[in-house]
Amino acid sequence: AALEDHNIARVLGVCSQEEPFCVVMEYLEHGDLCQFLRSHGPSDTATTLPLGVKTLSYNCLLFMAAQIASGMRYLESLNFVHRDLSTRNCLVGKAYHIKISDFGTDNDLYADDYFKIEGGMALPVRWMSWESIYLGKYTTKSDVWSFGVTLWEILHLARRRPYDSLTDADVVENLGQLYRDEGNFLFLPRPAIPPATKDIVDLMGECWRRQESERPSFREIHLFLQRKTLGYAPAT
Repeated sequence: AALEDHNIARVLGVCSQEEPFCVVMEYLEHGDLCQFLRSHGPSDTATTLPLGVKTLSYNCLLFMAAQIASGMRYLESLNFVHRDLSTRNCLVGKAYHIKISDFGTDNDLYADDYFKIEGGMALPVRWMSWESIYLGKYTTKSDVWSFGVTLWEILHLARRRPYDSLTDADVVENLGQLYRDEGNFLFLPRPAIPPATKDIVDLMGECWRRQESERPSFREIHLFLQRKTLGYAPAT
């Protein structure tokens, strides 16, 4: 059955009879969220940005994150696991309308975001939970982990890759600290631009808890971000 939700990109058609195989998705005018964020600057640095560069406020960033949480809440209600949630797999339409998609692996622009572990399939290890990498376990709670990383990306305007000081192999080994429960796991640093409020930083930390059962559900995440953005309406 087709996925029908305000924050999920619609598949319009599939060509699987002959090569080149392709999927036709609905069009959203601003493209993927990663590139959209990179083309903007934080609103508190507007006076230092080059002429013509648009800005995004902290509230607008949370507004977009809340929409991702809404779409993932819908998938969670169907027990549908995305497996590759990130800014590259979200689309941006008018008035900062966000829709979740899934085509990062098919975009050469993001080839470096995927890493083959011991000759296996290419995986987005910097966005993945420890149990997905080490146990091959994918659940809505592993998607919650990825949402925490996606939120971190959004608050950095996608200008930094998660764990950008580590190699892909180092990222996998870092997650191994959680797998072995050794207590030396290196978390992503607190976003500095714009200054993320403590409750948002705490939310990311909750998404990265070792025990899946201790991570919040997307329903809880969505309700929290809804409250944070209550009354916010982006300029159109």
